[in-house]
Amino acid sequence: MKVFDVREITTGVDAALAVVENPRHRHMLKNYRRHALLEVSGFWEDILVPEMTVDHPLYRLTERGRTHVCDGMKEVREFYREIVDNGVNVFGALDEQVAVSDYGIFIEAVFAQVVRGTDAALAGEDVDPDGTYQISHRFAAAWPYREGRLAGEFIYDDTGSWRFDEVDPSALMSPAEAREALAPLLAQSPLAEIENGLRLFRA
Repeated sequence: MKVFDVREITTGVDAALAVVENPRHRHMLKNYRRHALLEVSGFWEDILVPEMTVDHPLYRLTERGRTHVCDGMKEVREFYREIVDNGVNVFGALDEQVAVSDYGIFIEAVFAQVVRGTDAALAGEDVDPDGTYQISHRFAAAWPYREGRLAGEFIYDDTGSWRFDEVDPSALMSPAEAREALAPLLAQSPLAEIENGLRLFRA
């Protein structure tokens, strides 16, 4: 079984960047890459700057049969703030296929995070509270872009694919450790690159 490693969260988008040639499509992939690194690093406010995200984003997030809608910047900000304040932002894809079109980014992935046995996400599951577990499930998503900026996230969870596997405690990483591990990757995706790419949409 593959175990989540935060340093591999850009593998899918990097594979897409290796073959996509359309400059506008490459810009959207680079935005997606920076977004993912910022989110898992806890720098959520940098995701919502005007160069990255439209003024009124719309998120529709479906998970385990429940849909959470964030309509507008205020609600999206609160969504990210809650994730980071609760220290649950260390997550990502075990396996990810990323495609891009004029519409935006399309994703099919196995999503995972490693948590302690006492984590609220394991409530009701037959787990050892002293253990360490990987939670994983499949999802598909569409991220629409408007003039080179993220306009929303529409995430559709495969409810029947959820699984909980005990893993070695060494797989557990704190938000601070994740931020440190991702710093070199984030340095490869500077905001200046995103700003330059927006010029492609002004012609």
